[in-house]
Amino acid sequence: MAVAASAAAGAALLIPFQSSATEESKAPVARAKSIVYDPGVKLRCYAVSDEVGGVQYGSDSRDCKTINNPNRANSACASFGYRSKHGVECPAWRFVTYNWDQSKLRAYPGYDHQVHGPSGSPLKLVLQNNSKNLRERSGKQNCELKEVTFSHEYVGSSIKRHPDRRLYQFSDGRVKASYDALVEQTGGFSCKEKRAMLTTDFIYKTSRGISLISVVHFDPGPFSRANEDGVLWTNKCRTHAGKPTGCRVTVYGQRLQPGKKTHIDIDFTALAKKYAKYLDNNPVPAKSQIEALQVVNTVKGADLKAEVSNVDLTVG
Repeated sequence: MAVAASAAAGAALLIPFQSSATEESKAPVARAKSIVYDPGVKLRCYAVSDEVGGVQYGSDSRDCKTINNPNRANSACASFGYRSKHGVECPAWRFVTYNWDQSKLRAYPGYDHQVHGPSGSPLKLVLQNNSKNLRERSGKQNCELKEVTFSHEYVGSSIKRHPDRRLYQFSDGRVKASYDALVEQTGGFSCKEKRAMLTTDFIYKTSRGISLISVVHFDPGPFSRANEDGVLWTNKCRTHAGKPTGCRVTVYGQRLQPGKKTHIDIDFTALAKKYAKYLDNNPVPAKSQIEALQVVNTVKGADLKAEVSNVDLTVG
């Protein structure tokens, strides 16, 4: 999946156990709070980038002034082209493409990323990914992995800091993501591997490296057969050469039915605990910096459109 640190595969502090129901009822309940600067995605303050080349080829900064904040200043985002009184600021979010040539933007076969709706209200983000009839120059069907992604990934600029400027850790509370989604697949598949998927990817950094929990919501293929634990894929916290690295795991989650808008809720803290053995038996390390939240449309020889809105990432 496309991620800020290219955690592609294929880019909470545990609530203390209460000794009794009486003690639990008296314990204060942590209130979940959004940790992104544009909760619900209501602002046109975004960039469009090619993950493979690392090139920004589109942007819209008209609403960035709404969230001018000294914590968002980041000289690394000069290419975005927006500067406030605090200095250079990053986008609040971005579209990311993977393995698409820009000549295929708004073409068929090809890809697209669209923003619909008035600023200040939840925007509808369209991720169009059409490779079913994509051919090589030789005329052979193109079966490369293609992705079009929505991403909250600018740490400290898209994802907030604590008031004391500390970065958010996976261990800071129960981490949850939510959004509304609709998917529509047109036609069937042109490649041996039947892939037309929508996933939610949560990326965080530990002492081992970049870790990823990927949740599959749409997969008519199917992607693969899950093991007895419900796991579709894991890197076993090792590189191909067997060296320790960040842990990555893919599981099925709340399912989407084609053409039906559905509200998605994901408790990544609960998932991490459930699949702890695939996360080095240390599912929520004390030091585990939150890096990104992404909604990924990925295909091989298929046409898939996803509509996404009301995206939020909370800790509580």
